[in-house]
Amino acid sequence: GWRTHLTQKMSVFDPAAPNDLRGDTVEDYHGTKVADPYRWLEDPDGADTVKWVEAQNKITDAYLSTLDTRDFLKEKLTAKYNYAKTGCSFKRGKGDLARYYYYKNDGLQNQYVLMSQATLDATPTVFFDPNLLAADGTKSTGATAFSKCGGYWAHGVSASGSDWQTVFIRDVKTGENTTDKVEWVKFSGISWLHDSSGFFYSRYPEPKGLSSEKDDVEGDDVKRGSETESNLNMAVYYHKLGSPQAEDVRVFAMPEQPTWLFGASVTTDGEYVMFTVSESTAPVNRVFWCKVSDVLAHVANGGGEACPVNKMIDNFEAGYDYITNEGSVFYFQTNRNAPRYKLITIDVEDPEEAKWKDVFPQKEAVLNDVLCVGGGKYLIACYMLHARETLDIYTSDGAFVQAVPLPDVGSVGSLAGRREDMEFFYSFMGFVHAGVKFRFDLADMASIKLREDVVVDHNPDDFETKQVFYESKDGTKIPMFLVGRKGQEHTGDTCTLLYGYGGFSISLTPSFSPFRTVFIKHFKGLLAIANIRGGGEYGEDWHEAGIKANKQNGFDDFQAAAEYLIKEKYTNPSKIAINGGSNGGFLVGACCNQRPDLYACAIPQVGVMDMLRFHKFTIGYAWIADYGSADASEPEFKNLHKLSPIHNVKPPAEGVQYPAILVTTGDHDDRVVPLHSFKYAATLQYNLKGVAAQKRPLLIRIETKAGHGAGKPTSKVIEEVRDIYAFIGASTNTECIRD
Repeated sequence: GWRTHLTQKMSVFDPAAPNDLRGDTVEDYHGTKVADPYRWLEDPDGADTVKWVEAQNKITDAYLSTLDTRDFLKEKLTAKYNYAKTGCSFKRGKGDLARYYYYKNDGLQNQYVLMSQATLDATPTVFFDPNLLAADGTKSTGATAFSKCGGYWAHGVSASGSDWQTVFIRDVKTGENTTDKVEWVKFSGISWLHDSSGFFYSRYPEPKGLSSEKDDVEGDDVKRGSETESNLNMAVYYHKLGSPQAEDVRVFAMPEQPTWLFGASVTTDGEYVMFTVSESTAPVNRVFWCKVSDVLAHVANGGGEACPVNKMIDNFEAGYDYITNEGSVFYFQTNRNAPRYKLITIDVEDPEEAKWKDVFPQKEAVLNDVLCVGGGKYLIACYMLHARETLDIYTSDGAFVQAVPLPDVGSVGSLAGRREDMEFFYSFMGFVHAGVKFRFDLADMASIKLREDVVVDHNPDDFETKQVFYESKDGTKIPMFLVGRKGQEHTGDTCTLLYGYGGFSISLTPSFSPFRTVFIKHFKGLLAIANIRGGGEYGEDWHEAGIKANKQNGFDDFQAAAEYLIKEKYTNPSKIAINGGSNGGFLVGACCNQRPDLYACAIPQVGVMDMLRFHKFTIGYAWIADYGSADASEPEFKNLHKLSPIHNVKPPAEGVQYPAILVTTGDHDDRVVPLHSFKYAATLQYNLKGVAAQKRPLLIRIETKAGHGAGKPTSKVIEEVRDIYAFIGASTNTECIRD
């Protein structure tokens, strides 16, 4: 049987049998021995890894090239994406440097372009075009910040989808970059002093294991992001405009906590610097502060270890998000004793918890976002109930003024406005609504439509979106959005794309994808979005119900979604494709192992697949808050070992086969390093190759010069979606209607 064939080990890589090279690494976890035969795939630059990637892409390309729908789908996806897409407007600068800005993509540009207007009626001009940075569109912008005066624009540039950024500064008047160049920036904001003399940012030391290969464009290192070593020893620095990075002064660090993450931001009045301290992705943080004058004194003295700070919140019991301040009275959005979030004030000079005040007490809906505008008179609140968002206006002491009308059920895409302005901007989108951008005028309390994205050959009325609530295994009611063709009769055989995430407090609210409309139209498909536990749809309680020892709940919720769709005669297992990315890739991998009979097709994208070792690479340790750690304790190890996609691929029951699987990843993914997908694909192919029933393909698609998703050029995105949809069509035996 298959067990004996598992013990034969190859010692040399053979491209004809890429998974037969198996090492004899065995780890001991709290007394349990676990083999790791594909440990060698963890070295991204290893000669065998490079050959393995080549061999896998060859196998995948050979299969995909047999799918005759690919050319048609690429044509349809390209045409559908080819419309002008714009972001929300925002205002920056003062006096003659006051400008309105927004991001725009003409249609098929690889990266969005930053546009500028002197007034909202003026003809927009191009302010910054990242497409000019790289011919293949693989350079993108990351963190950005305008100085208070509007004269300077700091912008991070990343290459090939990596999280690493190099920060440059553009002089707004001349349109040219200054000589400033700030490197090794990652997971960082940029916050300027109000006199525009310099800014705060967070960085890591240069990685030791990174082999450099220069190119001649901004963000000039083509290897950055392909390394896997942990990011440790973040620190906050102050960069003075016009000086070399070598002279930047470290203002905040905690060397005794090498894995903690730090951010610095200057308050809306320019008087204070807030330092946030996080230990993970969990929505909890410490809050330290000091006066800007004290930081500048520290910088003038040449720095030293760290600036003296006031440790106002010095524990990880809750999360605090700074909104604005009125002198020493600070407004925070918090989940302190409020899993659905509330807005409070704390006087930082007298911060005793008994003296905190509620501005918005906790409600049934989750408080997602708060903006202070109108000279400090108004607070704009975005609330979410059952994964649908609403927008309301309140006074600064929490009295309700009015609701902001939204066109339909959907999401507030973004919310932008400055404390000093009598206006704010917001965008709206839904599953079939591409996006409308509004300006709200606080002087006459009215909303004005600025721009609407108009999709080629798309009528929202051709589609219908509904929300259902189904029962999970333990009886919990789970919301799910269903999007399909209006009036379509379902007779139990509709090709269904079931999507989920379920982690890190992230909520799946309605969003528009032109690609999904192509799937719905040409496969007569149904899109199902399950709001499973682990997400933030109902606040922190919902998140905590689907993490660590409760992680299985989210998987149960997802499997129950498929069962509901079958029971309600929408579809059947031979027509269901499941899809998720990152934490959602873990979801898809685990569900294939637990219920291979329930789906015909699975697309795990950039997934976390080795749950015993995820915390050892790049920023993986920050996810221990959601997953636990195999090294921490035996119960945590046992829980992860039982769920881990690569550790649970076993031949299913007699006559059952795994779904057709297309794993996707990118060689510069330094968030979820590609070794997860590599080891998972190798394990799938090796462990199931002796299974007679396994006729469906098990493939991996590895993109070059691409990362976790952010900054991916349009051209690469379209080709990936084309391959995924063609694969789904073939795996579910669904005809692609070519009209």
